[in-house]
Amino acid sequence: MDDELICNFRKCRKRLGSSFAWVTSCSHIFCDGDGTREFTNSLVCPACDTTLPSKYDIVRLDLRPTEQFKAVALCGFKPEIIMEICTRAIAFWNYQVHQEQTYQEHLASKTREKMTQLDQYYEHVVNRLQAELTTLKSQIASTKKKLDQYESKCKEMNAKLTEKNRQHIKLQGLYEALRRRCVTPASFNSGAPETADFRDPNPQAFMMNLFPRDDVLGPPGNSARGCHVTASDVHGTPRRSPPEREFTIRPNHTPLAGDVGSLHRFPADHHRDV
Repeated sequence: MDDELICNFRKCRKRLGSSFAWVTSCSHIFCDGDGTREFTNSLVCPACDTTLPSKYDIVRLDLRPTEQFKAVALCGFKPEIIMEICTRAIAFWNYQVHQEQTYQEHLASKTREKMTQLDQYYEHVVNRLQAELTTLKSQIASTKKKLDQYESKCKEMNAKLTEKNRQHIKLQGLYEALRRRCVTPASFNSGAPETADFRDPNPQAFMMNLFPRDDVLGPPGNSARGCHVTASDVHGTPRRSPPEREFTIRPNHTPLAGDVGSLHRFPADHHRDV
């Protein structure tokens, strides 16, 4: 603490320099502004609420007295009175110093308590953050593990997809090769309904037996017998067997790739019909 006193008003607490001050008999001192305001309204000490009714209970002093005042202020008093005045003045000074020390210790105690509370709070915060950090680290580790599993599964799925694509391309090529092998001239006419498809699994369905004139017409008077050629005659099974067949007409059928088996049956059928 410096050699300057401090205003005892709680909201002021400014240092008292080379200005006037208000001193009370209860050993408190106030700056000129606070003392003038407070003691003008009431004669009560703002620091300890002590009533100050006497004339010399409140005194306005000049803290920087002139040399003339110093020269005559205590003149004429006995040494005992002078010593008593000085003792009381020194006691007032010591009280102000002790009061300021007590106040500063109180502030320091409050500050230490606040710091202790802050240390506990921040220690709790740090512990909580460390626990959260540990939890987050474990979550990150598990997430990385799951990510690795998903990446391995993705690689497996990509490999399977590549294999499936390769098999699909291979099957596509086989399909195209088989389709080119199975294409026949008749497939070009498959979309035209008016084009007749002469391929028939039974070649005899296209054979019509022609009979001699006498067998067809018959003797005079029996023209109704054998004048009709029915569907059974067209398919190679006449109603009655003629005594003799001169020749057989076959349809003009160009054999196709799918009729290879039928071509091998035609000579046998021809010899059978002839």
